[in-house]
Amino acid sequence: MITVSAVEIYTSTALGHGLAALGVVIRDSDGQTLRVVGRILRPVPPEGAAYRAVLHGVWMAKRLGARRIRVFTEHPEIVAQLAGEAEVPAHPIGPYLQTKAMLNAYRWSNVELVVREQNAAAALVAAGTLEREPLTPAAVDDEELEFLPLWLSAEHAAETVDHH
Repeated sequence: MITVSAVEIYTSTALGHGLAALGVVIRDSDGQTLRVVGRILRPVPPEGAAYRAVLHGVWMAKRLGARRIRVFTEHPEIVAQLAGEAEVPAHPIGPYLQTKAMLNAYRWSNVELVVREQNAAAALVAAGTLEREPLTPAAVDDEELEFLPLWLSAEHAAETVDHH
């Protein structure tokens, strides 16, 4: 296992084909790429996908042993909400709270806005993931449960109850 004290996390999302995808690139302080992850999500609003991308990156950095993180996202509303400068709408409150909790688990963390041109690697990962072989909705749900933190399990449980 790689252990690093500080990392930069670049996150992006892509929407299309009735699905959403996230792209995450984690680099050390020297700019060396440590992890590249692309995942399909079930359909969510753009803000929800952005939170999931940030949360997934923060989660992965913790698994790498990072103690200090800088997170980059292309979504100004996410940056403002996490900084306490904007209201959080009801629909992303779960991922928002989990993201805040994970950010507080680090010695130092910061979420910053990045323009898409400076976030090309994460954007390409998200777009490439979305263009891969299409998955059935059941396959997407099963795959998500294997790698995402608690919010998805809670959503999945709620949907199961709602459908019965």
